[in-house]
Amino acid sequence: MIRTSLKIFALTSLAALILCVPQSNAQVFFEDDFNTGGTVGALSRGWEFTENEFVAEVGSNFIIAPEWPEGQDGPGTDTGFINPPKADGTASDGGYLMADSDAGSGSDNIGSESEIWALTPVFSTVGASEVWMHANVEVDSNNNGECVFQFAVTIDGGATWLPIWQCVEPQRPIKGWDNGIDGAAFSGGYPELGSANQFLSFDGIHGRVHFPLPAAAANQAEVRLRFGYFEPADAWWVAIDDLVIDSTPAPLGAETVLSEDFENGIPAEWGNTPAKDQKWDVRCLWYLDEGPLKEKNGEFVDIDLLNHAKFYEYTIDLATEVDELLNPNGTLDGRWVLMLAGQGYAMWQEGMLAEDVDQGADLDTPTLDLSDAAAVYMDFDSEVLVGNSIARYEVFYSVDSGANFTRLFTYHEALTNYEESPYFTHHYFEVPEAAGKSGVIFRFAAKGADPDQMEGFWVVDNVRVTVDKGTPVTDWTLY
Repeated sequence: MIRTSLKIFALTSLAALILCVPQSNAQVFFEDDFNTGGTVGALSRGWEFTENEFVAEVGSNFIIAPEWPEGQDGPGTDTGFINPPKADGTASDGGYLMADSDAGSGSDNIGSESEIWALTPVFSTVGASEVWMHANVEVDSNNNGECVFQFAVTIDGGATWLPIWQCVEPQRPIKGWDNGIDGAAFSGGYPELGSANQFLSFDGIHGRVHFPLPAAAANQAEVRLRFGYFEPADAWWVAIDDLVIDSTPAPLGAETVLSEDFENGIPAEWGNTPAKDQKWDVRCLWYLDEGPLKEKNGEFVDIDLLNHAKFYEYTIDLATEVDELLNPNGTLDGRWVLMLAGQGYAMWQEGMLAEDVDQGADLDTPTLDLSDAAAVYMDFDSEVLVGNSIARYEVFYSVDSGANFTRLFTYHEALTNYEESPYFTHHYFEVPEAAGKSGVIFRFAAKGADPDQMEGFWVVDNVRVTVDKGTPVTDWTLY
């Protein structure tokens, strides 16, 4: 059994870290694909799966899936998919690290101080000036949950844990206030709506992540990571595969050829082609009752909370305010809150009509001349709520000026969940087929239908294309 204390260290901003140039002599400090020996094999390699003395949930501890405790089917039975997503969104192969709080019996509610962790073996980062974590990840948070998910690192044998990434489930501020509990103590504070903070979020993760470890983790003899829950309370699941800890930063080129933050709307030179009459927009697509609202149980509910609050001259207090008119499920119901709200972004939202199952729109970058590029990369911020199985949110590219498109990423062919909290992920891609081509286009293709609810949406921001010229220095397919 373990008890932990948390010392919050300031994380270096992503904006600074993403300027790093790929390294040609990467050091690999630890890796595991979880394909050898199942749970017993992981334990024999030095992994530890722990619960402290306050855990009441039964069956929520970590295992190497697809093994499951007796009587438990595991996640994915509602969606038909099991393994977490790779960089292209398709399911990873073989075994993977997994904990499913929702499948466990009982509930470790706010104030219980329960902790459930998977701890890596101890490894060394001696000689490294920076350390990165790469992994295929699916963290699905509960839209009305109160858990804190955390990825963290220790360099002192577990005496202190430095956060790498944290998700505070959306209802924790409200429930913490209602129960008189300092619900923010473990996470060191709540996310700020509209902050686009990739390290502290109300939303889950879907895709391959590239997280910098805190600077203190570099050049250390004994390093260990942990993944898991604080007070899970039926917090859905954590799934991790193909974990690599090394000195290689996120895949980016040295030169930027396209950068778009949509602060001035969707540029005229971008393509915005609807299947019917529904385009990508910089706000919600449906303007009911003088605002970007959606209808739920006869009431209009704002999906872009910050913009709408300003419209009505509301001040949102994350700790105290629950407005039954603006949001019947509470100010921080995870189905409505956007981490990107209040900023410029491109957004597509599922529509109202049952027969419009083929509605959708393609958002295309301008045609890019990358004929002098030896390596091409694309990255972007994404927040998505998958409303139902009809939806398709996918990224494509063309190297022949739009005559043909190849899929780069999908949200629909790996472990996922519907109608819970959104996923908020910064996606990175290498696109080797685009190197040396003069007619390159990237496409964000959204399709779906959500009769009468308009529940699903896709928000895209900070789209960037970068290149390396000359001889590529890193094979990113290895990471």
